Amino acid sequence: MPLSLANQVVNRCLRITDQDNVTITVASHSIPLAEDLAVECFRNGADVLLNLYTDKYQSAYRNLLSVESLRQPSVFCKALTESSTAEIFLLAAYDPGIFTQTPAEKVAADSEGEQKAHYPLSREKKLRAISIGLPLLTKPRAKRYGFNFSRWSKMMTAATNVDYGKLAATGRKLKDVLSAADTVHVVAPGGTDLTLGVSGGHWSVSDGVIDDDDIAAEDFNDTIPAGSISICPGGAQGNIRFNAPTPYQGIAVNNVKWKFRDGRLTKFEGGASTRRLKDEWEHATGDKDMIASLSIGFNPAASTGFTFNDVAGGGVSVGIGSNEFNGGKNKSSFFFSGTLAGATVTADDKTVVRAGKIAIR
Repeated sequence: MPLSLANQVVNRCLRITDQDNVTITVASHSIPLAEDLAVECFRNGADVLLNLYTDKYQSAYRNLLSVESLRQPSVFCKALTESSTAEIFLLAAYDPGIFTQTPAEKVAADSEGEQKAHYPLSREKKLRAISIGLPLLTKPRAKRYGFNFSRWSKMMTAATNVDYGKLAATGRKLKDVLSAADTVHVVAPGGTDLTLGVSGGHWSVSDGVIDDDDIAAEDFNDTIPAGSISICPGGAQGNIRFNAPTPYQGIAVNNVKWKFRDGRLTKFEGGASTRRLKDEWEHATGDKDMIASLSIGFNPAASTGFTFNDVAGGGVSVGIGSNEFNGGKNKSSFFFSGTLAGATVTADDKTVVRAGKIAIR
């Protein structure tokens, strides 16, 4: 019999013990799942705190606090980072439309404060963390992003309930090939032709479990649904045009076009849906124009065009800005990752993804 989600997260992914202090950050519509997770933690003797975020609360602090205040790390967030040994995130607004009410400069300032509160302290403490995607499943979110709620719900549920043993095996095969490569070349319909330097970089595998090997490699974060392999590239040259819509801050962002030279963004273009994203990027600080991440999804039950695009089988995601969360050196108040469907990826001379399908068996 498959484990319950709470059992899977607590006992397999995070391996909670009586030595752990667990913070569960939860939205009001996800309290039942948070309670189940807390019960599993208590069974193992761990201490647990439920950290509640409501839509009204999130909207209020972003809109009522000043830009200067938002830029400062929250003393509460910093204290939770200092005292926790593991974190579980069920954080998803019930209606993401609340985010469209906040000026771009305040979004950027809030991100800057959050970065200061959590990094690099969380990595220094080896704080294990998992983000769970099921709380995203709300009808207001589906309406705002144009999702078919039934199809989206079935996809997310199936992607969450995959065979994690098979998922890990696929991740290992991909890592064997990609770790030997010096460059990764990505081409896709619509004009994408991007070369990324990956020589000597560390490929992190998201397979739904944070095990001893992950901790030794300082891979402390995972997601459910899981199923991706990622790296902080050492450079990037070329063009990318994302062809899969990305839900972001209450907006379905489409048709973002970037140009890179020597790992730095030199052109940021797009249509109407990109204006808000670019406005936030322009107000951001730090290494906002640096290549941050390359990710290849391999969850066979996940698909692009909804949420968790980065784990969709054969999907290729590229991000700019901060990458401290993944062990990188970029420090910024901005991070955005878009996704390509139908891409072909070669690692040196080996094809890893062919026309949107994993080619490694």
